[in-house]
Amino acid sequence: MIILYIALALSLFAPIYTYTVYPFLLKLMPKKQYKIDSAYRPAVSVLVAAYNEEKIIAEKIINLSQLNYPVEKIEFLIGSDGSSDKTVEIVESYSHIKNLRVFDLPRGGKVSALNSMLKEAKGELLVFSDANTMYDSKAILNLVKYFTDDRIGCVSGQLRYKIDESSGQGAKSESIYWKYENWVKVLESKLGRLSGANGAIYAIKKGLIKEIRKGIINDDFYVSTYLLQSGYDVILETEAIAYEEPNDEFESQFKRHVRDGAGHYQAIIVFWRMLFPRKGSFVHVSHRVIRWTVPFFLIAAFISDLLLAKDTLFAAILFGCQVIGYLTMGVYYLLTKKGFQNKLFNIVFYFFCVNLALLLGFFRLVSMKQKSTWETQRRKS
Repeated sequence: MIILYIALALSLFAPIYTYTVYPFLLKLMPKKQYKIDSAYRPAVSVLVAAYNEEKIIAEKIINLSQLNYPVEKIEFLIGSDGSSDKTVEIVESYSHIKNLRVFDLPRGGKVSALNSMLKEAKGELLVFSDANTMYDSKAILNLVKYFTDDRIGCVSGQLRYKIDESSGQGAKSESIYWKYENWVKVLESKLGRLSGANGAIYAIKKGLIKEIRKGIINDDFYVSTYLLQSGYDVILETEAIAYEEPNDEFESQFKRHVRDGAGHYQAIIVFWRMLFPRKGSFVHVSHRVIRWTVPFFLIAAFISDLLLAKDTLFAAILFGCQVIGYLTMGVYYLLTKKGFQNKLFNIVFYFFCVNLALLLGFFRLVSMKQKSTWETQRRKS
């Protein structure tokens, strides 16, 4: 009985800690000061890995060409990861942009494409971007101004989702999650311990990482955590802004979260040293490891409460609440298929779906079914 109560208490506390207590603890910690040079203009290479992006790649190229940065100090590298559509053909049609280079690569996954471009990049700083992400004109300027401080190895920008009344449930739920996630990242950044750069917009010093480890699923998290583990500070610049339209379909978002979930558990293994006291370990464990294990805590809470329900009224009531909660989410999912939505239910539903995706991602990883390649998912027009 005592063991079951302890298991139940820990299982219920873990989600509360990682989502609410942890951010509060971050707010209590002092802010770290960095040297900023707004006049700093190093040579920059922007790396974009693309797979079947014929619908958006032209807009991306135009967006890059209009960035507020000296044209002689920036280059754009677009690596096509075995695209079977007109992606390469479209990029080549912009050959008049002298600082644009395209690489028609065999299908090998995003990491393979990025590694190929890493070898060809000429810039002092490397900026990683996604094909469907559009940058604010001053995004690069706001990223590079921190790199005169030798303590900094990586600066992440902030991704903002474009949401309007026509956006579907998947897009709106994703936007709510990102507002919360960005808030937590701002708190982490003030310590120089940002846990995970945003793959849509982040910059690193060239040479700090020679090659992204083969087979890595979440390359952005790998790169930023590798630098953090190596002793460099990783921060967030909220004025380096990128915009993106999330996919409307909740099912598509769920599929992506499953893939990311497999990558999360992979990261726990790869960065096992971060589980022990060292620079960034508090943030890594509190924000990432505990959050990624929430699905297992929820299962443990359900089972331990089930076993206790027959002996105490409190446990029985708590178990009943869990059952009602899960059934309610199931019914709500069916209602959303008919167009019904509620903001509060959307948040709770998204929480349960993300954790279900994490659980499925775990099984995909251990069964070695998750590939490092990725499929393009875009909002319906």
